[in-house]
Amino acid sequence: MRTRTSTIASRIATPEDGDLVTALIAASYARLDDGSYDRDAIAAAMPLMARANPALLASGTYFIAEANGEPAGCGGWTFAAPGSGQTVDGVAHIRHFATHPDHLRKGVARALLDRCLSEAAAAGARLMKCQSTLPGERFYAAAGFRRVRMIEVPLGPGVTLPSVEMERPLP
Repeated sequence: MRTRTSTIASRIATPEDGDLVTALIAASYARLDDGSYDRDAIAAAMPLMARANPALLASGTYFIAEANGEPAGCGGWTFAAPGSGQTVDGVAHIRHFATHPDHLRKGVARALLDRCLSEAAAAGARLMKCQSTLPGERFYAAAGFRRVRMIEVPLGPGVTLPSVEMERPLP
């Protein structure tokens, strides 16, 4: 039996957390080179996706998780859809989740996800959507998300990343 010995806490990220969030995302996304994606596609995508989004940092719905006081992950949610910014009444979106490799499988991402699901539901969301990386699909499926379809996420001119559109109802 495996036990968790770390204490996980989360706080709202602020614009001043940009460098910290960028470091967490870069460390996490470096693990995307696990064979799920074409190496050239990952090389082109990394500089575009492995950095903090200033709008998310200012949103009040983006969080930093700490395990025993050490930055361990980040992620959040918005009513605005990634990319387009469009909103649909009652629909929220998981945004820019990342867990530092030193803290994988310790409950960090799940703690962040649970906070996002709870806060989005309290704010009136009835459905949570996400654009999962290929390796992340199992994590979201274990949290009750279902695959809707495969998508190509545009990251910049001529750069897209295959992803999985997923969703789950909120209570």
